[in-house]
Amino acid sequence: MSVPDSERFSRQLLVWGEEKQRQIAGSTLLIAGLGGLGATVSQIMARAGVATLHLVDDGAVAWSDLHRQSLYGECDVGRKKLQVAEERLKAINSGIDIIAHESRIDRGFCIPPEVNSVVDCLDNFVSRFDLHEATPTGRFFVHGGIEGEQGQVLTLMKGTSQPLDEIFGGYLQPKGPIPVSADNVIIIAGLMCNELFHIMCGAPKLLDRFLVVDLSSFTFSFLEV
Repeated sequence: MSVPDSERFSRQLLVWGEEKQRQIAGSTLLIAGLGGLGATVSQIMARAGVATLHLVDDGAVAWSDLHRQSLYGECDVGRKKLQVAEERLKAINSGIDIIAHESRIDRGFCIPPEVNSVVDCLDNFVSRFDLHEATPTGRFFVHGGIEGEQGQVLTLMKGTSQPLDEIFGGYLQPKGPIPVSADNVIIIAGLMCNELFHIMCGAPKLLDRFLVVDLSSFTFSFLEV
């Protein structure tokens, strides 16, 4: 069913107007990781009318994913996340272009030159460092992370900001599964999307600046990089 954009986006046009909607519609994002954060970020971007999404993942849906990964249901357990994500996102917005990359992020990973912003929804820092290294100079890199009741969002500009591996150089990755709850996933993913919308309009709010969220005390704080 073809629906005019003025009808599909009528409620958000009341928030940010036609010019911002055009800027969003002209954007191309790469979302790395289709777990909790990536499933939510990609869904919000599809609903908002982003033109093109490059999706990167090589995993399959597991039972332990279902409590927080909003694109998947019980019927999807065992299926490739990329395949399910493409189906669901196209069902949300048939006009969006989905480019699927069934790949792990490593030193050989290449990011297409048409990508405006790279979105880090990964769950390990080795892959995150490789993703940042692969990001073309002059492109935005939006990092999101969760552990327990804490989360963070940070924007970097490749080539001018401090590299991600220097910022997290002393961080020790937790051994075993990372503790995470569904509410924290939705909150951090929503904040990442808010920052992405600001970036699409040329006005990032978290460039070289951590937004740190602690849901155990319900506090939000900022740390300059």
